[in-house]
Amino acid sequence: MEIREGLTFDDILLVPEYSEVISRSLLDVSVNLGDLQFKHPIIPANMLSISGEKMVRTAAESGGLAILHRFMPLEDQLDIINRFVCATQVGTPDYQRHIGVSVGVKDSDKNNVEDLYTLGARIFCIDIAHGNSKLCVEMIQFIKHNYPDIYLIAGNVATGDGARRLWEAGADILKIGVGAGSLCTTRIETGNGVPQLTALMDVQKVQQEMLARGKAAGRQRKYPFISDGGIKNAGDIVKALCFADMVMAGNIFAGCEETSSSIHVINGLPHKEYVGSSTHKTNHIEGVEAWVPCTGRFGTILTKMLEGLRSGMSYQGVNNLQDLKEGPQFVKITSAGLKESHSHDVIIK
Repeated sequence: MEIREGLTFDDILLVPEYSEVISRSLLDVSVNLGDLQFKHPIIPANMLSISGEKMVRTAAESGGLAILHRFMPLEDQLDIINRFVCATQVGTPDYQRHIGVSVGVKDSDKNNVEDLYTLGARIFCIDIAHGNSKLCVEMIQFIKHNYPDIYLIAGNVATGDGARRLWEAGADILKIGVGAGSLCTTRIETGNGVPQLTALMDVQKVQQEMLARGKAAGRQRKYPFISDGGIKNAGDIVKALCFADMVMAGNIFAGCEETSSSIHVINGLPHKEYVGSSTHKTNHIEGVEAWVPCTGRFGTILTKMLEGLRSGMSYQGVNNLQDLKEGPQFVKITSAGLKESHSHDVIIK
C-alpha cells in the first residue's frame, strides 16, 4: 500500500516569475464558462449562515456567481427566486445567469428541481458532502436528462476519480473539497478527506486527460471546477486558481453585513454566527458552530480579495486567470518558512 503525501495551501508558495505587468488594475479576473461569464471568480459559500437572499443578491450584482443555500423551506426558496426573476424583467442585473439554487439527492429534491426550474432558475448545485456517490450520479443524470438547459454544478468530491465520474455523468462544473472548511470536522470525525491542494492537483490531472481525449475526438466540452474550502486569505485564492476556475469561500465572508446570521456581542465587539451545512443539525456530526468578528460589507471584502489576486497575478507575470494555470512553479516550505511568510518579530500596531 502506497501512502501519498498530501499538501494544502500553507505547505507551498508560488515562485515569482518575470513580469511585464504595467498596472495590476488592468489584469483580467473574469471567468468564461461558455454560456456563463462572470466578472470575478470568487463565490460566497452556499452555507446556511452565509448565502441567504441579501448575500446572493449582492454577490450577483458584483458580477459574480452566487448560490442560494438549501437549508430553508422550499416555499422560501421559491419566493426568493420568483423575486429575482421578476427583478430581471425590469432591467436590473440578469439574476438568472448569476444566481443558482442548491438541491440534495433525495426523491423530494427531484420535485424541488421542477418547481425551481418552472420559476426560472437555470443554475443548479447538487450540494452534498460526498459527491462521489451513486445518489449524486443519479441526480446528475436525472437533471441533465429532464432539464438539459440547466447549468449544473455538482459536488463535493476530493479525487480525480470522483471528478471523472461526475463529469461523465453530465455535470457541467464540480465543487472540489472535502473537510477543508474552517467549520468542518469531517476529517477528524470520519478519518476521510484530502488536503485541498492535493485534491485540486489530482482533479486538474484528470481534467487535462479528459480535455485531451475530447479534443482528439473532436469534442469542445470544457471541464471546469471550483475549489471549495480552506481559503483564509487572498494568497490562498491565487494558489487555488492555479488549478481551479473559481473559488468558493465561507469564512472570509461569514462576518459580512449581508449574511443572514445573527449578531452577538463578545467582549464588547460584534460577532456574527457562522454555521456550516451540516452543523445546522442538532447532532453537529461533521462541523461546529462558531462566531466570527463582523467585518463590514461584502463589497469591501471582495475588493480586498481581488486586489490580492491581481497582485499575485502580477508576481506571476500573467494578465488573466487562464495564463495563471500555465505552468506555475511552486516550492514546498517548512513550518519555519510558513512563520517567515507571516509578519514576525514585531509588535503589530
